[in-house]
This record gives sequence, C-alpha cells and structure tokens, in this order.
Amino acid sequence: MEKPKIAIASVLKPLQDARAFYRLGLSLRETNKYHLNIIGFSLKNPRLEEDISYFKLFDQERSTWKRFFVNIKFLGILKFIEPKVLIVTTYELLPAAVLMKFFYKYKLIYDLQENYILNVKQNKTLPKWKQILAVLWIGLIEKSSKPFVDHYIFAEACYKEEFPSITDFTVLENKFFDEIKSVSPVKFEPNQKIIFLISGTLTEVYGVVEAIKWFVEILKVYSNFQLKIVGHYPIPSYGKELKELASTVPQICLEVSENPMDYQQILEAYKTCDIVLLPYYQLSSISPKIPSKMYECLALGKPYIYTPNKNWKRMADRYQSGLGFEFRDVENAVLNLDDFLKQTFYSERPGDEVKFDRKSFIRLIEDQF
Repeated sequence: MEKPKIAIASVLKPLQDARAFYRLGLSLRETNKYHLNIIGFSLKNPRLEEDISYFKLFDQERSTWKRFFVNIKFLGILKFIEPKVLIVTTYELLPAAVLMKFFYKYKLIYDLQENYILNVKQNKTLPKWKQILAVLWIGLIEKSSKPFVDHYIFAEACYKEEFPSITDFTVLENKFFDEIKSVSPVKFEPNQKIIFLISGTLTEVYGVVEAIKWFVEILKVYSNFQLKIVGHYPIPSYGKELKELASTVPQICLEVSENPMDYQQILEAYKTCDIVLLPYYQLSSISPKIPSKMYECLALGKPYIYTPNKNWKRMADRYQSGLGFEFRDVENAVLNLDDFLKQTFYSERPGDEVKFDRKSFIRLIEDQF
C-alpha cells in the first residue's frame, strides 16, 4: 500500500535544513506512515533515503529574477508529487500552493517561521523604495492566501501576539531536534585555550561584525583564543566585509558561503567550540524570539554569551548556561569575559523541555487525514 505523500517546501533553505528536514521531516519519518518530499535549495544531489524524496527549486545562484519565477517550477513539482499534505515554509510559495490546492485538494499548512514584514522593515537589507514594495507584496500574498490555509504553525511563541487575526495555529518552537546530550557542569581552567563559535545565517542584525571587533579586543590579552565563524551570508557585500575583517586576524577561522549550508555542517562546528556567541541586535523583530542557537547550546551543553535580553536571561539563569553583555562595549570586553570564565555553567541539566515537540507535530499531521 502506497504511503500518503507529504511535501515540505522552502525557497531559501537547504534541502536538509534545521527546521524543514531535521525537525519536521525526521519527526514524520519516525512514524513510518508517510512518504516525505523535501523541496528546497541544493548545490549537490542529496543521498538516497527510504521514504524521502528531494526536489531542488534552486541548484545554483538564487537571483531575485529566478526567485520571482520560482512558483512556476514549484507548480511542476507539486503536479509530479500530488501530496496529501503540503507544508509551505515561506510566503513566496503560497501563490502556487493555493492554486494547486484547487486541483489536488491537499491540506495546506503554513509554517510561519518569520514575521517577514517586520524583518523587511528592520533588517536594513533593502533601499527604502524596495522595502515599501516588499512589505506591500508580502502583505498581499499572506492576506489573500489566509482563507485557503488549513492550519498555521508558529515557529515562535511571540507570533500569537504579532498575528492576532490567526486563530487556527500550533506553536512549535525551534527547539533541538535530537536527544539531549548528557550535560555535565562546565568550568573553564586558567590559561585554557578558548574557541568561540558564531554559526548560522550571517547578516548585519546578527551582530557578527560587532562580535569580531569584540574578539579583536580580547586578543590583546588572550592571544591564543580563536573565533570560528560558520554559516552563509545572503548579502554578498556583507560577506565581503566579513572576509576583509577576518583576513587581518589569523585567530579567526571562516567557513562561510553565499549559499545555504546543510545543518550537519553547523552541528559539526559545535563539537570543537567552547563558547558560543549570540551577538544579535535587539530589534523588535528579534528580541521577543528565543534563538534556535540557544536551544542548541542547551542541548549540547555549550556555554554562551548573548546580548542583554530579559527573556534570554531568564532561560540562561534557569540552567546557568550563559551570561549577557553588550558586545559593543569593547572597553570592558576583557573584564566581562573574565567574569564569564569564572562561572560554573550547567549546574542544572536541561531536559526534554528544550527538545522539539515531535508529538504535537505528528498529532497535527494525523489530524489532517
């Protein structure tokens, strides 16, 4: 008997993305009830797996022009798959998803991972006129698609307040997808060589440049410390700036790309680091969220430094997992780090509360049949 087909589709994310594949996809695969179809970006052909098929929307440069016509290719993929349930993870794919729903009668779920309009307004990546057009375009797509969406998934709890008109939703935060590591208390030794890590999507509002300048100040006292930066930069000019800054500091190791990276590469970077840096700007598009990196740190037992945020502090204090201070305060960089290094971290072991809620997601999908 053929298993029901479920498709999970994104535009900017790699095929084996942290959320679409590792959280949503692997949760469904463990049920052995469905055939999964993962749609996204890839530069290479993914390995063959039982009950999982991969479809590439992009396999090279993701230009604005190509992204504009992405729905045409998406239509063809949906026609080939004929899914029973379609999970769309970005507004860009909603037009094709809604259109094909009339033909194939599938259930449409919108996994709302970002407040895209708020991001466009605050993330400083577009000229003002393009920003206005983008806000209007996103608003038009999301509002006109709303009557055809059977259910929403909120990737952040704060979306309950940010999207008050949406009532049919399930909150599934970006918690860790796998088993929680057996975490022991962490205490840094005097004269220990420290490796810092910044990973993920590298943009201006992530605060990577500020973290590099902070690290350069640290090197004046701790010249043997290292900073590893692993991730992809969606804006080429920003990637160029990072490379120019890092090129003058031999203690900085860059593993960056203009294309999205498979999540496994990010996880590998955690294995060799001692402290994770979370230098995010405190904008209203960022500060109410709990970064997925924080859940990764908790699950893997990695201490972290974050920009001051009351919600993040509450979580860090619960597990004694990290401290917050301002990365722009380079005058006190060494003093702040010295205070950090004197602490004992993870005296309280994280439990299943930091794991992705697979049961709720599986129940949601079962309710669609």
